[in-house]
Amino acid sequence: MARAPALPQFRVLIAGGGVAALEAVLALHAVDDGSLDVQLLSPDSQFGVRALSVVQPFGADPSGTLELDAFCREHGATHVRGSLAEVWGEQQRILTDAGEELFYDALLIAIGTRARFAIPGSRAFRGAIDVPWFEEMLGELERGALRHLTFSVPGSVRWSLPLYELALLTARRLRDEGKEDVGLSLTTPELAPLEVFGAEVSSRIEGLLAEAGVELLTGRAPVVFDGEALHFEQGEALETRCVVALPEPWVPPIPGVPQGSRGFIGCDPQMRVDGLQAVWVAGDASWMPIKQGGLAAQEAEVAAWGIAAEAGFAVEPKTFRPVIRGALLTGSEPRFLRTEGNGEGTISSSPSWWPPAKLAAPRLGPYLAARSAGTGPEPEMLEDLQAEAPTPESEGEHREALRLALSYAEVDAREGEMEDALRWLDVAERLNVTLPFEYQGRREDWRRLADGSARHAE
Repeated sequence: MARAPALPQFRVLIAGGGVAALEAVLALHAVDDGSLDVQLLSPDSQFGVRALSVVQPFGADPSGTLELDAFCREHGATHVRGSLAEVWGEQQRILTDAGEELFYDALLIAIGTRARFAIPGSRAFRGAIDVPWFEEMLGELERGALRHLTFSVPGSVRWSLPLYELALLTARRLRDEGKEDVGLSLTTPELAPLEVFGAEVSSRIEGLLAEAGVELLTGRAPVVFDGEALHFEQGEALETRCVVALPEPWVPPIPGVPQGSRGFIGCDPQMRVDGLQAVWVAGDASWMPIKQGGLAAQEAEVAAWGIAAEAGFAVEPKTFRPVIRGALLTGSEPRFLRTEGNGEGTISSSPSWWPPAKLAAPRLGPYLAARSAGTGPEPEMLEDLQAEAPTPESEGEHREALRLALSYAEVDAREGEMEDALRWLDVAERLNVTLPFEYQGRREDWRRLADGSARHAE
């Protein structure tokens, strides 16, 4: 049965439950005066920060989740369970996977992508679903059953930072376990590591890999792993015993929506979908080549402003001008990377934006930080802290703040004040995106002690 509007409100339908969809809900809520009827169409009940899944195999806490029903109620929206199946553009309605029809005055497609294996013979790390096998592989490395591991960026993947993180985090784990004789390699089709951030950043990343003992091979597009060697388009081969890659993103066919290569949806700089009226796209499903949460949120901001203007609000539509921010996790100090896509970028061990979250989304980043325990008040919008290259003084101040937080945590733990010690770890995590490896186990121990003290007090 079709859903007709019950109120004379401007009906906004957001298809998706990821970063772009939630960012759009926040942006529309910021301008809504009660005249918008916003529906979030998603089959999921929860949202979590997928980018943090790289630290889970190494014992880090998974990020907190959002209940989509509660999130929508908080921001004047309605969560409808289901997925986008078909779009009837002329009638401004869609069909869900359950056969239900929903009407809209504006539709935002923010469904994300699906993942498929890009290098035959390799194992693709897609997120939380692949943490168990990655943990098993780490065990093989630590036992000496696996002597060489290669991390390989497929030629079809344009955002490779998670694989650099996995390589650096693995190297750190092996060094901590005294297994520095294990061979680690990282291959990439890029001419320089994370080249989108510019030559200076690439040089620093290359130094981090060398210091960690990770062999770097650039300009290599992988073709297949045969169990003994990884073969490249250039005709070369690298002997190795296991290959970990990133998956290739793709979008399934959506009848009624013009789609291009691998199903990606074309749009103009205001994120309006090519060939459709009153339809926008944001996030990984768009044609934008870099698939990254921070950029997905920026696209959603642009789309939301266009929708608000369409609804009659006195706002000026925006044009997508990407700023790429990436927090590279290393197991100790993260590196904050930033570029405006002009071939130049900055890298710093002190935060380049605030709050210094892994997900550098304009509204969703501060919202998630404010919900985290012990973070205190946050700005409503993400703030860039450094327009120019960071200085040694700013990096030194950040390191000292982190050192003090961890020192205070140690002092409180020794004195049996576990709740206070855990609060200091929250502060350290806020400064560092994730806790250093050596404190992840301590947090679990201190939590158990704190829980035991609370039960004893009862």
